[in-house]
Amino acid sequence: MKIVGNYQKRVINEEGYTEITFLVKNFRNQELVKELEKDKDYRIELNVVKSKRSIEQNNLMWKLIHEISIAVNGTLANDMDDWEIYLQALERAGAKYEYVACLPEGEHLLKGSCRAIKLMNSFYHNGKTFNSYKVYYGSSKMNTQEMNLLINTVMDMAAEVGIDTTYYDGGKYE
Repeated sequence: MKIVGNYQKRVINEEGYTEITFLVKNFRNQELVKELEKDKDYRIELNVVKSKRSIEQNNLMWKLIHEISIAVNGTLANDMDDWEIYLQALERAGAKYEYVACLPEGEHLLKGSCRAIKLMNSFYHNGKTFNSYKVYYGSSKMNTQEMNLLINTVMDMAAEVGIDTTYYDGGKYE
């Protein structure tokens, strides 16, 4: 079961252990709390909750990317076409990136572990061919300002191919 709560305080008890208190609003499963055993260990995982607005705006960004892909590639546009548009948006927005080199046969591993990559060039070293890639940090790693810039870039790209974006509210992304 997942529970969402707000951190309230941390104290050190008499035994020297840390006790952490969270305020849980709208918790309806009181039976679960009654079943908790005092000295039993429970696995607790803490993650920051992303705002619903951020998720909605990320969904809007991907919807627009797909619409751009259809406008550019036709109705047979696929996920690979969408990724190419996403990569173009990251480049135009000046998203953070690193350079990575690997053997050509390692490209599939790089694609599997990185959000977006772009082949830059090939070079020879010690008798072997290597590829150099520009590896972008994905939008999930962006702060609010960077995400705003990326979504505004996608909006510009959509307008450039004739997509009506008037339904967009133009707000900031939190």
